[in-house]
Amino acid sequence: MNASIPAHCLTNLSLRVRFFETDLMGIVHHAVYFTYVEAGRVEYLRRRGADYRALNARGFHMPVVDAHLVYKRASRFDDELVVETQLGALTRVTVRFDYRVLRDGELLTHGHTLLACVDETHTPRRIPADVAEMLVAPESA
Repeated sequence: MNASIPAHCLTNLSLRVRFFETDLMGIVHHAVYFTYVEAGRVEYLRRRGADYRALNARGFHMPVVDAHLVYKRASRFDDELVVETQLGALTRVTVRFDYRVLRDGELLTHGHTLLACVDETHTPRRIPADVAEMLVAPESA
């Protein structure tokens, strides 16, 4: 299904580095970037009308099963960043999101997360058709 992912499956989220996200060198701590890409992924879903609570009520969950980031440049307190979140791959059971974190167009960090659709017993399940359709939809909000 990778080849059929539309170019519009991209969301940008602007955020500003907060002081407590930095380490003793005044640089954003590496672990904080995972919260940035999480925020980007949630915004990607929100702008497509996702209702994660409704999915959970139906007995489905989408845990992260793989996460990888590559650090290229440092960012510091009060830097304005843009988190680009793009749908990277969609299979019957998994969805991959690709990320780029930028400052003034300069690439700071890139990577991906892989989520798997599971039921309440953590058994892999097919992503519901309506969820798959939402994932490839254009932004609506």
